[in-house]
Amino acid sequence: MWVTDLPLWLGLLVSVAGFLALSWAILLLLRRWVRRASHGAPEWDRVLGYVTAAYGVLYGVTLAMIAAAAFSHSTDVDDIVLRESSSVAVLYRDASGFGEPTASELRQALAAYTEDVVEHDWPQQQAGTKPEEARAEIDEIQRLLFSYEPATAGQQQVQNQAIGAFNQFVADRRERIAITGLALPSVLWVVVLVGAVLNAVLIALVEVRNLRAHLIMSGLIAAYVALVVYAIATFDSPYSGAVAVGPGYFVDLLDGLFAGSRGAGG
Repeated sequence: MWVTDLPLWLGLLVSVAGFLALSWAILLLLRRWVRRASHGAPEWDRVLGYVTAAYGVLYGVTLAMIAAAAFSHSTDVDDIVLRESSSVAVLYRDASGFGEPTASELRQALAAYTEDVVEHDWPQQQAGTKPEEARAEIDEIQRLLFSYEPATAGQQQVQNQAIGAFNQFVADRRERIAITGLALPSVLWVVVLVGAVLNAVLIALVEVRNLRAHLIMSGLIAAYVALVVYAIATFDSPYSGAVAVGPGYFVDLLDGLFAGSRGAGG
C-alpha cells in the first residue's frame, strides 16, 4: 500500500484521517434513515447491541490474528537477515585459518558480496523485486573454499567448518530472496477492509440523538481500527515502508569487521 511508503507519522495521520472520513460519512448518510426506521423503539438498540457485540468479538479476534501473523512475518524476516549476515561474519573469521593468498581472497570476496547486498539487493527488495540468486561473489567464495588444499589437520577442520557456514549462508540468502514478495493473501485484505466498513455501519445504526456524541464515539473506534490496519499493512511489507527491515546488519559488517578488507580490495 502506498500509505506505508510515507513517513511513519504521516502514514498514521493519513490512515486515521481516511478511516474517520469514511466512518463519519457513513454515519451522516444513515442517521436520518435510522431515526425513521427505529421509531424510538427500545427493541432497535437492544437487538443492535447484541449484533454489534457479537460482530465486535468476531472482527476484533480476526483483526488481532491477522495483525499477529503480519508482525510475526516481519520478525521472521529480520531473523533471516540476521542469520545470513552472521554466516557471512563466521566465514570471514574462518578465513584466518586458511593459508595465503586464499585467506585474503576469501575476505575480499565476502566484503564484495556484502557491498553487493547493500547496494543492489536491498533497493530491489524494497521495490518488491527479487534479486538474482546467482552472484559472481558467491561462485568465487565457493571456488576458494572447495579448491583450497589444507596442509594440516587443523586447516582441514577449519575448511570443513567454513564449508558448513557457507552452506548455511547460501540457504539463508535463498530464503531472504524467496520471501521478498510474500504478503497476506488478497482475501484477507478483503476481510480486513470490508470488516472495517461493516463496523462503521453498525456504529452508525446506533440511535444517538446527540450528533456530536455519535461522531466522537464512531471516530474513536474508527481511529483505533485505522491504527491496527496501518500496522498490518506496514508489517505485511517487511522490506519496504516506514518500519522496514533494512540492510543494517550488513552495513555493520562493512563498517566494522570488513573495514580492512574493503580498503585492501580497493
